[in-house]
Amino acid sequence: MSSYSQRVRSKRTHEIGIAYGVSSFTTDYGQRGDRSSNEAGNLGPGIGIIHYLTFTDYRYRWNHQTSYFAEHFRLRNEVSYHQAELDHFGKWIRIIGGTNGEKLRAMHGKTRTWHLGSHLEYHFVDINDFGSRRDPNLKWSPYVSMGAGVNFYNPDIETTYGDGNWKDDYSLLFPKWAGPDRARDSKGITMSATLALGTRRKLGEYSDIFIENRHQYFFSNWIDGLNARDDAANKFVDWLIWFHVGYIYYLN
Repeated sequence: MSSYSQRVRSKRTHEIGIAYGVSSFTTDYGQRGDRSSNEAGNLGPGIGIIHYLTFTDYRYRWNHQTSYFAEHFRLRNEVSYHQAELDHFGKWIRIIGGTNGEKLRAMHGKTRTWHLGSHLEYHFVDINDFGSRRDPNLKWSPYVSMGAGVNFYNPDIETTYGDGNWKDDYSLLFPKWAGPDRARDSKGITMSATLALGTRRKLGEYSDIFIENRHQYFFSNWIDGLNARDDAANKFVDWLIWFHVGYIYYLN
């Protein structure tokens, strides 16, 4: 009985959060590596609802028994939504002339994605020390995370060239996408992998705010509805960067 009273095992705790920010899509729209494609264009809102599972108790006890994993890792489960209007940017849209230039400049798109995934966060600061609030000087908790999830995507493709009915006449699109196997606006499902860097900041006794920058790599090249299969420049799948801020509330 004495031995048991000296060691209290850690219990799991839960948090909920919400995040909002800007999503930058890197797809077939725009020149890859061109700053105007990803910093000024092809941007849209992203919002997420988050559940955190932590493997330690925030309430400080002198006889608290825990482990390195519980002190530095937490599991994050998330549903997030992203969308963006897509246009072509870069030098090619400026220098390509003639009919093909008109077709390229006439193309516009939109994509919407739902992400359902889990992410494992590694916190450099002891989670129990940060969550217990017993150290008033400990205000920040930086972390990195990796994860995976399933994604539901829904792209749109539009052109103002000709009568705009590209589904009946693919020649209205720029040649590299002029075909049913290279342009489609149908819904789909794919997996993705994520890598993120962020930090928490103490807000109140039971709440934090956080800032995070996440890269999300889709296992599909159809997120935007375009896939130039026979083009040598088509080397990568679609991906996005989501910069966001959020609020977290401790449930227990």
